Amino acid sequence: MEQRPLMDFRGNEFLRLTSEDRVRQCRAFAEEARYQATIADREMRFEYMAVAQHWSDLADELAKQAT
Repeated sequence: MEQRPLMDFRGNEFLRLTSEDRVRQCRAFAEEARYQATIADREMRFEYMAVAQHWSDLADELAKQAT
């Protein structure tokens, strides 16, 4: 499978984003974690899926607070 670089989280930059962009960024990180789960070994697959869920949960919470 194709290797691609991991996304890089930068807290200071994240805080400068609009609420909408923060939600979008969290969803992108969740998507990346799900992708990494597809190429990871069995043990790490579960860890990546847990990370993806956390990013998705954060995105949902941020979206809820933005409305």
